Amino acid sequence: MTPWYSRYGPKGGFESIDDCFGDLASHVHAVETGLSSDPSMNWRVPELDDRTIVWFSDAHSAPRMGRELTVFAGEPSYDAFLQAIRTPSGIQGQEVDHTIEFYPQEGKYHYDGHRKCDVSQHPAVTLERGERSPVCGRKLTVGVLNRMEALARRPDSVAQRDDGAYVDPAGRRPPFRRLVPLDEIIAESLGRGSNTKGVRALYDHLIVGIGPEIAILETATSDANAGAVDHASAARIADGVIRARLGNIDVQPGNDGVYGTVRLWPVG
Repeated sequence: MTPWYSRYGPKGGFESIDDCFGDLASHVHAVETGLSSDPSMNWRVPELDDRTIVWFSDAHSAPRMGRELTVFAGEPSYDAFLQAIRTPSGIQGQEVDHTIEFYPQEGKYHYDGHRKCDVSQHPAVTLERGERSPVCGRKLTVGVLNRMEALARRPDSVAQRDDGAYVDPAGRRPPFRRLVPLDEIIAESLGRGSNTKGVRALYDHLIVGIGPEIAILETATSDANAGAVDHASAARIADGVIRARLGNIDVQPGNDGVYGTVRLWPVG
C-alpha cells in the first residue's frame, strides 16, 4: 500500500486484486505486507481473507536480511512451500506458522507527510485539513495507514499474547510478531550508531553466546541475553530485547520516504 509502486498504492495502484489482475486474480494466492503495514492491518480487507499474508526481506539490503520473514512449519520442500502459500490456514502439514514484522510505524510511508516541510500527520488530520501541506501548500504524500482506512471494510481486530505475539481473535490467521533488529537495540543501549565497531562486537558476542538473531529476539530469556556477554550494558541490552518483544516502545512514525524511529527507553 506504499504510494509509488505497490498494488494498492494511491499513486497508480488499484482498488482491488480483480482490478489489477482481471481473470488471473484467482491465481494470486499470497500478498506481501511491506514495511509500513502488518498482517492485522491487512486482515481488515475482505478480499485478502482467502490469501496468505507473507513477508520476505529485501535481498539488496544484506545487513537487514531477516528483519521481516515468514516462518513455515513442516518439511522444507518446493511442494510444501507451494501448498502453504496456497492455503492460508487450517490444513495439516506444511503451512505458515507465523510471520516476523517490522513495527509498521517505522516504515517510511506509514503516516501522511511532506518531508521538505517536516510535516508528518495521522490520516485523521489529513481528512480534516485536506491533502495539502500546511507549510508550503503542496500535495502531501498519502501514507499506508491512510490508504488502509480507505480500503478497510471491517474494524481493527487484533489481540496480544503474553509472549508478545499478535493473534487474530477469531483464530483464522497465523500469529505474527513485531520485532526490532538486534543491532538497533544494542546501539540504543550504548548510545552509539548501529554501524559502529562497539555495536558490531557486542552483536557478534551475542550470536556466538546464544544463537541466531531471530532466536534471541523471539525467545531468549532476559537472563540468557544478559549473561551472554561480559559488558556493563549487558542487562540494558537484555531489557531492550524484552521491551521490543512485548511492544513496550515508543515509535515516531515514518512518512514521505523518511523511516520512523523506534525508542526502547524514554529520552532523558
